[in-house]
Amino acid sequence: MKSKFFAGLVLAMVFAAGPASARWPLPIVNHPDVPVVTTSGTAPSAARVKEAILAGAAAKNWTVAQQADGNLQATLKVRGKHTVIVQITYTPVKYSLMYQDSIDMNYGQRNGEPVIHPFYNTWVGELKESIRAEMLKL
Repeated sequence: MKSKFFAGLVLAMVFAAGPASARWPLPIVNHPDVPVVTTSGTAPSAARVKEAILAGAAAKNWTVAQQADGNLQATLKVRGKHTVIVQITYTPVKYSLMYQDSIDMNYGQRNGEPVIHPFYNTWVGELKESIRAEMLKL
Protein backbone atom coordinates (compact mmCIF):
# COMPACT_ATOMS: atom_id res chain seq x y z
CA MET A 1 0.00 0.00 0.00
CA LYS A 2 2.83 2.37 0.88
CA SER A 3 4.56 1.74 -2.46
CA LYS A 4 1.37 2.61 -4.39
CA PHE A 5 0.98 5.79 -2.37
CA PHE A 6 4.63 6.70 -2.95
CA ALA A 7 4.38 5.97 -6.70
CA GLY A 8 1.24 8.11 -6.91
CA LEU A 9 2.92 10.92 -5.03
CA VAL A 10 5.96 10.83 -7.33
CA LEU A 11 3.73 10.85 -10.41
CA ALA A 12 1.75 13.79 -9.07
CA MET A 13 4.95 15.71 -8.42
CA VAL A 14 6.26 15.02 -11.92
CA PHE A 15 3.08 16.22 -13.59
CA ALA A 16 2.83 19.27 -11.35
CA ALA A 17 6.48 20.20 -11.82
CA GLY A 18 6.23 20.36 -15.63
CA PRO A 19 3.93 23.39 -15.84
CA ALA A 20 5.42 24.95 -12.74
CA SER A 21 8.92 24.87 -14.21
CA ALA A 22 7.86 26.21 -17.60
CA ARG A 23 8.62 29.89 -18.10
CA TRP A 24 5.66 32.03 -19.12
CA PRO A 25 6.35 34.00 -22.28
CA LEU A 26 6.81 37.73 -21.71
CA PRO A 27 6.53 40.67 -24.13
CA ILE A 28 9.60 41.07 -26.30
CA VAL A 29 11.79 43.98 -25.25
CA ASN A 30 13.39 45.68 -28.25
CA HIS A 31 16.03 48.36 -27.84
CA PRO A 32 15.45 51.02 -30.51
CA ASP A 33 17.63 54.09 -30.89
CA VAL A 34 20.05 53.45 -28.02
CA PRO A 35 22.37 56.49 -27.88
CA VAL A 36 26.06 55.93 -28.54
CA VAL A 37 27.79 57.23 -25.43
CA THR A 38 31.57 57.50 -25.34
CA THR A 39 33.90 58.63 -22.58
CA SER A 40 35.32 61.28 -24.91
CA GLY A 41 31.84 62.70 -25.46
CA THR A 42 32.33 62.85 -29.23
CA ALA A 43 30.46 60.83 -31.82
CA PRO A 44 32.67 58.10 -33.28
CA SER A 45 32.59 57.04 -36.91
CA ALA A 46 30.10 54.40 -38.03
CA ALA A 47 33.06 52.03 -38.48
CA ARG A 48 34.10 52.51 -34.84
CA VAL A 49 30.50 51.92 -33.68
CA LYS A 50 30.46 48.70 -35.70
CA GLU A 51 33.75 47.62 -34.09
CA ALA A 52 32.28 48.22 -30.63
CA ILE A 53 29.16 46.24 -31.52
CA LEU A 54 31.27 43.33 -32.79
CA ALA A 55 33.46 43.36 -29.66
CA GLY A 56 30.45 43.56 -27.32
CA ALA A 57 28.73 40.71 -29.13
CA ALA A 58 31.84 38.53 -29.10
CA ALA A 59 32.25 39.10 -25.36
CA LYS A 60 28.80 37.52 -24.81
CA ASN A 61 29.32 34.68 -27.33
CA TRP A 62 27.06 36.13 -30.04
CA THR A 63 28.09 35.66 -33.67
CA VAL A 64 27.54 38.60 -35.98
CA ALA A 65 27.05 38.59 -39.75
CA GLN A 66 27.05 41.59 -42.07
CA GLN A 67 23.81 41.88 -44.04
CA ALA A 68 23.55 43.09 -47.64
CA ASP A 69 21.74 46.24 -46.48
CA GLY A 70 24.67 47.21 -44.22
CA ASN A 71 22.96 46.14 -41.00
CA LEU A 72 24.21 43.40 -38.71
CA GLN A 73 22.54 40.17 -37.66
CA ALA A 74 23.57 38.82 -34.27
CA THR A 75 22.88 35.19 -33.36
CA LEU A 76 23.17 33.49 -29.99
CA LYS A 77 22.97 29.70 -29.67
CA VAL A 78 22.53 28.34 -26.17
CA ARG A 79 23.20 24.71 -25.23
CA GLY A 80 22.64 23.61 -28.84
CA LYS A 81 18.90 24.00 -28.27
CA HIS A 82 17.90 27.66 -28.16
CA THR A 83 18.68 30.22 -30.85
CA VAL A 84 17.88 33.92 -30.87
CA ILE A 85 18.53 36.31 -33.75
CA VAL A 86 18.64 40.08 -33.41
CA GLN A 87 18.77 42.70 -36.15
CA ILE A 88 21.26 45.48 -35.34
CA THR A 89 21.17 48.84 -37.09
CA TYR A 90 23.65 51.56 -36.23
CA THR A 91 24.86 55.07 -37.00
CA PRO A 92 27.56 57.17 -35.36
CA VAL A 93 25.02 58.43 -32.79
CA LYS A 94 22.67 55.48 -32.10
CA TYR A 95 22.06 51.77 -32.55
CA SER A 96 19.06 49.47 -32.28
CA LEU A 97 18.66 45.84 -31.22
CA MET A 98 15.42 44.40 -32.61
CA TYR A 99 13.96 40.88 -32.48
CA GLN A 100 14.29 39.07 -35.80
CA ASP A 101 13.77 35.36 -35.13
CA SER A 102 14.20 32.55 -32.62
CA ILE A 103 14.18 28.79 -32.30
CA ASP A 104 12.76 26.95 -29.29
CA MET A 105 12.06 30.17 -27.36
CA ASN A 106 8.24 29.92 -27.11
CA TYR A 107 7.71 32.85 -29.48
CA GLY A 108 4.07 33.70 -30.02
CA GLN A 109 1.40 36.37 -29.85
CA ARG A 110 -0.69 37.32 -26.83
CA ASN A 111 -3.34 40.00 -27.24
CA GLY A 112 -1.67 41.06 -30.49
CA GLU A 113 1.70 41.54 -28.81
CA PRO A 114 4.77 39.37 -29.53
CA VAL A 115 5.86 37.31 -26.52
CA ILE A 116 8.85 35.06 -25.90
CA HIS A 117 10.68 33.10 -23.20
CA PRO A 118 12.01 35.57 -20.60
CA PHE A 119 15.60 34.45 -21.16
CA TYR A 120 15.44 36.18 -24.58
CA ASN A 121 15.05 39.57 -22.90
CA THR A 122 17.84 38.70 -20.46
CA TRP A 123 20.27 37.65 -23.19
CA VAL A 124 19.54 40.68 -25.38
CA GLY A 125 19.82 42.96 -22.34
CA GLU A 126 23.24 41.48 -21.61
CA LEU A 127 24.24 42.05 -25.25
CA LYS A 128 23.11 45.68 -25.00
CA GLU A 129 25.14 46.22 -21.82
CA SER A 130 28.22 44.58 -23.34
CA ILE A 131 27.95 46.85 -26.40
CA ARG A 132 27.49 49.88 -24.10
CA ALA A 133 30.67 48.96 -22.25
CA GLU A 134 32.58 48.75 -25.55
CA MET A 135 31.16 52.13 -26.66
CA LEU A 136 32.52 53.70 -23.47
CA LYS A 137 36.00 52.66 -24.59
CA LEU A 138 35.72 54.80 -27.76
